[in-house]
Amino acid sequence: MENAIEFIKESIPDQKAANALMGRLFDAARPEAVYGEPVTQGEYTVITASEISVGLGYGYGGGGGVGPGQAGEEEAPEIGGPEKGEAVGYGSGGGGGGGSGARPVAVIEIGPNGVRVEPVVDPTKIVLAFFTAFGAMFMMLARMKQATEG
Repeated sequence: MENAIEFIKESIPDQKAANALMGRLFDAARPEAVYGEPVTQGEYTVITASEISVGLGYGYGGGGGVGPGQAGEEEAPEIGGPEKGEAVGYGSGGGGGGGSGARPVAVIEIGPNGVRVEPVVDPTKIVLAFFTAFGAMFMMLARMKQATEG
């Protein structure tokens, strides 16, 4: 989690730094992050398996300028309040952030009777899936009712 906070706080001054940051984010999906350290107790060894999520966003804006007015042409527009006829320039900037997270999805047990994989049940995901399915069914019933009335 500390690495995720560092990613979010890190400044991205140019494209090279953005590419380096992206490489560090993808390093989060290494096998050591997906599979935990094996724990052995007697004849049994347990290994946890996790799901890794990585996200990154960054953007840049450009700049430009307006030169002084030419003879017979309109004066340059005022940007930032300089005197009419003076050259005006403005800058650019960029920024971004990202993060990574992990959640356990399975426990792998290795013992004298073989290998057994037990999924880790996430009740929050089950409840969210239920409400999503219920909402979709409700919307379809409402559309079907509307279609039969019209």
